[in-house]
Amino acid sequence: MYLSLFCLCVTSAASSTTSLWGKKALFNFRPCVWQLQPGAVVPALEELTVCIQLRYTLATQWTGFAYKAPGVIATELGLGGTRTQLTVWMFGGEWHFNRELRENEWHSFCLTWSSQAPKVNVYINGTFQHGFQMNRSLPERLAPNGTLTLGVSHYVDVNGEVHLETGSNLVGEIGLFRMWAREWRAEELREQSCADGDVVSWDLQQWKYGCSPVSDSSLQCGKCNITFLSSSLTCLALTLTNSHTGTIVVS
Repeated sequence: MYLSLFCLCVTSAASSTTSLWGKKALFNFRPCVWQLQPGAVVPALEELTVCIQLRYTLATQWTGFAYKAPGVIATELGLGGTRTQLTVWMFGGEWHFNRELRENEWHSFCLTWSSQAPKVNVYINGTFQHGFQMNRSLPERLAPNGTLTLGVSHYVDVNGEVHLETGSNLVGEIGLFRMWAREWRAEELREQSCADGDVVSWDLQQWKYGCSPVSDSSLQCGKCNITFLSSSLTCLALTLTNSHTGTIVVS
């Protein structure tokens, strides 16, 4: 009689070839374009959660992501910062709070919002940091069909072409970006730490880029982990009770 336990990760053929899990986008001094594919549409959302994992390697002003509504210059939703301050944009408004963020270290940022309680909540590395109360006169839905860029802000010309706005571009790396169509609570955010988004996912099918992603096995969730259960991975626990019979438990 013997007992063995192992974890088997199963992915579909599509997700295994286009998945960006375990890969990162590099942003050097020359801005690199990472933008949402035109076919990957962000709908009008009455609540949302967006999470991004990044580290900056140069202590200057940086942009994590910027989402802009069609035909609008102001940022509909975005995140940026410096070494000592974090900035959140939503519906054209801008909020700041002081927070020291060390360079050359990975940081996970999540923003949550719901029109039912108009407040933007900010989580850093899984811990609630700040809540920005919003004026009820602001829109109750995120504008749909916008443009989204990582690591740099942008504008769209009259022909619909996306152009980068230099000066606050990230010099560093982004290891994850995801968006969900609901406002996750703190405990739910922890459960979703290795789950893909249902609006925007970390997958090549949704992104177009000017510099190729780079594999990094040290990234959070870069390998098989049982916390992937909410995403496209299935973890099978196989317990063998003897050499002829076994029990398979799928959780």
